[in-house]
Amino acid sequence: MAKENNLREELLGQIEQSPGSTSNINPKSAQEILARDTARVRRMKHVTVFSWLLAIVSFIVVGVIEAVPGFRVEWWTVSAIIAVQALLLIAVIFTISLYVRSRSLNMRQIQATLSEIQEQLKKMSQAK
Repeated sequence: MAKENNLREELLGQIEQSPGSTSNINPKSAQEILARDTARVRRMKHVTVFSWLLAIVSFIVVGVIEAVPGFRVEWWTVSAIIAVQALLLIAVIFTISLYVRSRSLNMRQIQATLSEIQEQLKKMSQAK
């Protein structure tokens, strides 16, 4: 127990010594930023799922059309392959973008939580 109290005292001392770079952040603005980023991640998730579904459906459609007997046009085959590859590339790009945005959202949520903890520790040290 004494060790925990010493650790707490050291942390409070460090907070008092270091300038509070996040102390002037408005909690409402932080919540607005987090809400905006959450909405962006949600939209990106929908777009990513739609792009993957579109790529899969286009792959199936091309396979079905190619299976039709007597339908052998050279430009169609080349165009279909290029279209499917483009849709797959777009789906991969959206997936990477979703990953990056969700990671940045997680980091901002962690920063907001740490900022709240820092403010609470400062209030506790001032009340003492």
